[in-house]
Amino acid sequence: MVKNTVSAKTHSGETASQVAGHFRLVSVATAISRVTGFFRDQLNSWIFGAGLVSDSYFAALRIPNLLRDLFAEGALSSAFIPTLSKSLEKEEVEETWQLISQVFTLLLVIVGLVVATGIFAAPYIVRIVAPGFLGDPDKFALTVNLTRILFPVLLFVSMAALWMGTLNAHDRFLAPAFAPVAMNITLILAGLYLFYSPSMQTADEIHKIHLWTFATTLGFLFQWLVQVPAARGLGGRFKLMWPPNHPGIAEMLFLLAPAVISLSVTQVDFLLNQIFASFLKTGSITCLNYGNRLMQLPYGVFGVSIATVVLPLMSRQMADGDEKGFGDTLTHAIGAAAFIMIPSTVGLCIVSLPICRFAFEHGHFTEESTLMVADATCFYVAGLFAHAGIKITAQAYYPLRKPKWPFWAAVINMSSTALLNLSALLFLTDPHQKFLALPLATTVGVFFTFFFLWWGLDRHGVKFEYGFILKELIKILLASGLMGLAAWGILRFLIQSSMPFEKELQVFGPIIVGALVYFLSAKVLQCESFEWMISRRKKRAS
Repeated sequence: MVKNTVSAKTHSGETASQVAGHFRLVSVATAISRVTGFFRDQLNSWIFGAGLVSDSYFAALRIPNLLRDLFAEGALSSAFIPTLSKSLEKEEVEETWQLISQVFTLLLVIVGLVVATGIFAAPYIVRIVAPGFLGDPDKFALTVNLTRILFPVLLFVSMAALWMGTLNAHDRFLAPAFAPVAMNITLILAGLYLFYSPSMQTADEIHKIHLWTFATTLGFLFQWLVQVPAARGLGGRFKLMWPPNHPGIAEMLFLLAPAVISLSVTQVDFLLNQIFASFLKTGSITCLNYGNRLMQLPYGVFGVSIATVVLPLMSRQMADGDEKGFGDTLTHAIGAAAFIMIPSTVGLCIVSLPICRFAFEHGHFTEESTLMVADATCFYVAGLFAHAGIKITAQAYYPLRKPKWPFWAAVINMSSTALLNLSALLFLTDPHQKFLALPLATTVGVFFTFFFLWWGLDRHGVKFEYGFILKELIKILLASGLMGLAAWGILRFLIQSSMPFEKELQVFGPIIVGALVYFLSAKVLQCESFEWMISRRKKRAS
């Protein structure tokens, strides 16, 4: 029998420079993914604008995106990585790969059945997630067709999530972080074909959106397949195995059941926004989607990256019984999230309109839609820190084997968000106010959920360094204020000046100046979170 040597390094062997190195690697890879995704969204907005077909596409895509978090990337990773990390620490290589093989087989069976059911039940699902479409038979029928095309995405992202969890547990972060680029490139190529192909110049929008949707499903397939070579390179022996009787399966399912709800707060909140937006004017769902995507840029690049690299470390720390190391890691992860998310909120609010004009106001996308996206962006990004905090704190409960608290936090969040959305729809009379109340409800809900999760961790005995957190927040807020003043001043100057490349300068000028001012201020103020993220020193990780 061969003993696991994986990165079977425990907390005692983990260094701050290694954590920072993983973070830099994942952040760069995720940034490339988000930039290609941004270009993908630009092509989508140029080709389809904000109208009936784009609303139908995003409504249909919301369903597999929600199920992706329910069954795959969020819940599965957070339940699987602690279980796999424990197996890597305690078991032989053969037993660990039996666990991986049995999880793969179980996913194939269960998710395959869910996909088949979803394709058959698509009309009923659309009635739930976009009830406002029932008043427009053409819009409803198109959404049903696109939903059926997109449902296999759930199987592909589940398999991608399994390999992502396997690789991350082995401290291999590069391939999973780059995997979404494969999906984005597939859609970019499809968009260029739709945009420039002579045969597509005369095609109607219905035909184009069907081709775009097929390309989306194919892209998610590639997102799974590009990780397979890296997983095979781990050296274990993988095969289909039934029945799933490894002891780790029961442990994973115990963690997975509540994680299905607790780690899908962001997607469920946005689904609730979409349900109520389906009763608003055509284009509202599309504009909300683009506003949410802009919020996802810093959240995905930095917030998710921080959570990704600390989960395997926290899982090993709990497997070793290192409770102090666990609390220190969680404290510094939250500090790092604040260091990135708070200035990102300030900056995106300042340049939201120039970014939306630069990114989307082309082709079929109107100025009115641009203003709606910019307003939605400001309300969504107000909750950036809370979104990142939820991602980090919610998954911290799973190495602790305390999955019920984040479950109830998510239930309370979803209930309050739904109530706020419904209140806006019923009691506000101005259509634009109704539209803006939806992202505002999401932001209010995520802040409440974040503090509830934090309180729960404190109750479960996690020792936060509150003095460190308070000092860091003061420094970060001061540096963010200086950054905001610099970015706002540069933007005002550029708006009043007449220069070539006006749209580009109004986006990148404030961003570059603001970033320089922020990082210089953080350096002068000696923000420890900055040092923690870029550390190359060979010292023990916090």
